[in-house]
Amino acid sequence: MKKIGIIGGSFDPIHYGHLILAEQVRVESELSQVVFMPAYISPFKQNTKAAEAADRLEMVRRATEGNPYFTVSDMEIGRQCVSYTAETLRKFQDKAGEEAEIYFITGTDAFMSIEEWRDAEFLLCYFSFIIGLRPGVSEEKLDRLIGRLRKQYGTRVIKVWSPKVDISSSHIRELISEGKSARYLLPDPVLEYIETEGLYRLDLSTEAGAGRAAEIRRRITDYIRAALKPSRLLHTEGVVKTASALAVRYGVDPEKAELCALFHDSCRSAGNLEHGRIAAEMMKKDYNILDEDMINAVKYHTTGREGMSQLEKILYLADAIEPSRAYPGVEELRRLAEKDLNGACLAVMEHSIRYVRERGLALDENTVRARDYLLKRREHE
Repeated sequence: MKKIGIIGGSFDPIHYGHLILAEQVRVESELSQVVFMPAYISPFKQNTKAAEAADRLEMVRRATEGNPYFTVSDMEIGRQCVSYTAETLRKFQDKAGEEAEIYFITGTDAFMSIEEWRDAEFLLCYFSFIIGLRPGVSEEKLDRLIGRLRKQYGTRVIKVWSPKVDISSSHIRELISEGKSARYLLPDPVLEYIETEGLYRLDLSTEAGAGRAAEIRRRITDYIRAALKPSRLLHTEGVVKTASALAVRYGVDPEKAELCALFHDSCRSAGNLEHGRIAAEMMKKDYNILDEDMINAVKYHTTGREGMSQLEKILYLADAIEPSRAYPGVEELRRLAEKDLNGACLAVMEHSIRYVRERGLALDENTVRARDYLLKRREHE
């Protein structure tokens, strides 16, 4: 009979602890296959913020693709509802057929409360279990429970000792959100996916995110005070205040606007058109800020771009009208900014295009496309 083990969970993200347990169980229990079953919504984690189901599924696929005995199922994710083990195993058994014996892989703590699970009697009567034991776990209570369940339901339980691996998904998420390294805690392909997709990024709406933002603010403030000349530092301080005020007026997170303003000219010595892009790269590399809206706001703050977000418009405009700016028409731009964000951005773009063309300087096409985009929007308003 074909023996299949199923290991479920949020896998948010999957790490080496999951993989080591699965391989140890496969070998010790002589399983022909181990199926990883990411939950759509775990019934025990309905009040926590997880990565999107599609992201967690992709991370599991990347983590397991090198092991021919490991496969991945999207059965629970495909149902798009709270995942319960009884329903999952019932459907999986129907799919696998009677010739397959299904084992559910779980830990000691979870198994000790199995009689509280939904449809526990059905699970205990019709499915087998593999329990991963860790060093230091007392088996006395577990053995008593196993003996009683075997007598009452005929439940088959296999115990497998697995090495203690002190890795948790929550710790990995915390490390990444704090800009620290999670390398060697999870497979490189998974870590690369997390970095590429910006998962577990800074969330300023949480208490932890607020603390992280304060640390970033301190670091970048120290950096620009050392790197910028006084006049550029005065300009940055003005952009911070202006961006914050505009963010409040137009319903954008002022914390994000202020952080973007602190970064926007941090690499000003790189040149007129390059410093935004380089500062955006620094945000990602040195500060682990992976929020694409913040990255783009800093990257395009000089030129603008087609389809700008509200945050992008706010930083672009704040850079042009902050209090130390003194050029013909700036007061009118400041008044316009109070009532019409798109109109003010459009006016700044028109001014920039005229200025550059009159002086025979290189014109960035992003500014032209941004201007044209806003003009088209205005025609349809």
